[in-house]
Amino acid sequence: MFGKLCKYEFKSIVRTLVPIYLAVIAVSILNAFVGIGSLFTDYLNDLGFVSSLLGLIRGISIFVYFGVMVALSVLTLIVIIQRFYKGLLCDEGYLMFTLPVKPWQLIAAKGTAAFVMSLASGLTAIISIVILILGSVGPADFFKAITSPYVWDSIGRVLSEVPSWPLLLLELILMVIISGMIQLYHMYFSMALGHLSSSHRIMMSVVAYIAISMAVSFISGFLMIIASVTPFTRSLLDLLNTMPAAENITYVFHFAFIYSIIFNGIQLAVFFFGTERILSKRLNLE
Repeated sequence: MFGKLCKYEFKSIVRTLVPIYLAVIAVSILNAFVGIGSLFTDYLNDLGFVSSLLGLIRGISIFVYFGVMVALSVLTLIVIIQRFYKGLLCDEGYLMFTLPVKPWQLIAAKGTAAFVMSLASGLTAIISIVILILGSVGPADFFKAITSPYVWDSIGRVLSEVPSWPLLLLELILMVIISGMIQLYHMYFSMALGHLSSSHRIMMSVVAYIAISMAVSFISGFLMIIASVTPFTRSLLDLLNTMPAAENITYVFHFAFIYSIIFNGIQLAVFFFGTERILSKRLNLE
């Protein structure tokens, strides 16, 4: 059933976001062609009208590109918020909560679909930037740069100096996933809290979001201060100072990633189960 819920969410979100993805790629390709044309500026300077026309097209295409990129970010955020708010806290909630599933499954399906589509939006933005680079430097120079032996030798040298890089990569991926999910469930938890109010629920959701952000920042800063004066931290710093530079940096990254995973994991659990408890025990669709 969870898979069917995710499938339903993906279909609903994709219908809205795919057109803007296509628009971003199309505008990026247009900018790339204009960029390739600008590589022939010296020749076009002899053709005043053509050069001026190309400059006008380039200015307009850049303006349109930034417009669709802003639209991509804003629309992704709006769709994610709308799918949760209207799907669980408004009239559609009457239907969703009559399904033979637990509230946590509904919340998890919303979060899973939203996270994947957020990644898709980010990937679309990255692809558009790559297309722009292709247009600005030319395909030949771009592929020459990324296939340069010097680049790959440098990467291989760095990886050889950090034997634990697979573990670091895994920790980084986990940290990114948990951090992304936190942002989603932070919004979900805030909307659920705001929904407890009898009036002005949207405004109260915004207030809850700000209050939670301030509380998390305070707790994080407080824990950092406490941790900095503990004997364990001092012993760890003394140990790191005795290590070679490369090994020292590696352990610092391990420590930073693990701390982030644990701290963010606790936040994610609080936001997820807090939302689940509110929707299970205090849901009011009136």
